[in-house]
Amino acid sequence: MALESSKKEDDTRWLTYWVVFALFSVTEFFSDLLLSWFPLYWLAKCLFLVWCFMPVSWNGSDVIYTRVVRPFFMKHQTGIDSVMSKVTGKLDQLGDDVIKVAGDAVKSD
Repeated sequence: MALESSKKEDDTRWLTYWVVFALFSVTEFFSDLLLSWFPLYWLAKCLFLVWCFMPVSWNGSDVIYTRVVRPFFMKHQTGIDSVMSKVTGKLDQLGDDVIKVAGDAVKSD
């Protein structure tokens, strides 16, 4: 719905939310075993996620994105771009190799 709306502010808000949610999910994946031992962890997690998508000016995803994610990304942007271009090149090469092997397999049958 956000992509189809005429206003683009809600797109930015939801994209920011999903970036923060993805960061939270990855962090939680590695720390869930330890965090689950804390009493009421599930309640704190739910409250955190509600804070992240609440439609208020002090929205959690906006706060975390502007104070943590964006500064980290801006500091390491060139390195991230370099790694992504290397990965893209390797994936292109892998795709070409797969097509070649598949073509050879079809020809031999």
